[in-house]
Amino acid sequence: MEQAEPRSAIGRFIFSPYTAVILTAFFWAVTTIVVRYVRDESPPIGLSFWRTLAAFIIMLPFCFRAIVNQWDMVRRHWKFLALLSFLLWVGGNALLFVSLQYTIAINVAVINSVEPLFIVVFAWLLFRDDFTWRQGIGLALSLGGVLVLISAGSMERLLTLDLNRGDLIVTGAYVAWGLYAVLLRKLPRDLDYRVTVAAILGFGALFLFPIYVFEAIYVRPTLPTAATLVTIAWLATFSSSLAMILWNYGILKLGAARAGQYLHLIPAFTIVLAIVVLGETFGAHHIAGIVLVAIGLIVAARR
Repeated sequence: MEQAEPRSAIGRFIFSPYTAVILTAFFWAVTTIVVRYVRDESPPIGLSFWRTLAAFIIMLPFCFRAIVNQWDMVRRHWKFLALLSFLLWVGGNALLFVSLQYTIAINVAVINSVEPLFIVVFAWLLFRDDFTWRQGIGLALSLGGVLVLISAGSMERLLTLDLNRGDLIVTGAYVAWGLYAVLLRKLPRDLDYRVTVAAILGFGALFLFPIYVFEAIYVRPTLPTAATLVTIAWLATFSSSLAMILWNYGILKLGAARAGQYLHLIPAFTIVLAIVVLGETFGAHHIAGIVLVAIGLIVAARR
């Protein structure tokens, strides 16, 4: 009996929804670090395409029976599934990877902090969810933090629009991701989440393929180097397949609101890893940006 208790405690920890959402945040943070680390060797669209295709292949055996059973539903809603896929894998993922060619991981992490407020705005615009004056002030403060970041704290750069293009690109990526997150509620409730995951991955690979071919011909090809293959394996296994399963499990057990709070761990993990692994410097404008974003989030969250 005494020996069973530790195993039970370990089991509760492993299968806890809190563990699931924390691991998801960590995997997504590591994704930013890895893509930034291999930027000189592995082109961004190539990584995004092969990551999406590999994740689809990994997930297909686990989703195939569900897809067959709900094929009629997939055919009825394929346009909406394609839209979600485009927003996630082209607008969100591919743009994020491109941005990491031009900006550091710390900047990406700070801008990522504004993501919950983008979701609030889109929920108000599309579904008329409540949008209070506090949330408006919070959004303005957080976007001010982003402006401090992309201008590196220089008013001259801001006035002349001499901004970091990588920061602008990643802001666009998180806008697309926010729209994707809000539109998820329009999916039919009886559509199996495994079918949704497989469809979004499959459409994503189709959308990315022509962009990947263009990059390979006119920019640079994706070569099967050790670093590239290991990166694709990580992205497909951990930040795509496993992370999506863990995230869905966390939302199922905790609810979207509570699970969503753990997204704030992504920038925290990313900043620490960027300093330790990439040797990036944490400057005064980062502190100013984080303070403004944090105040904005606190103000928006207050009732």
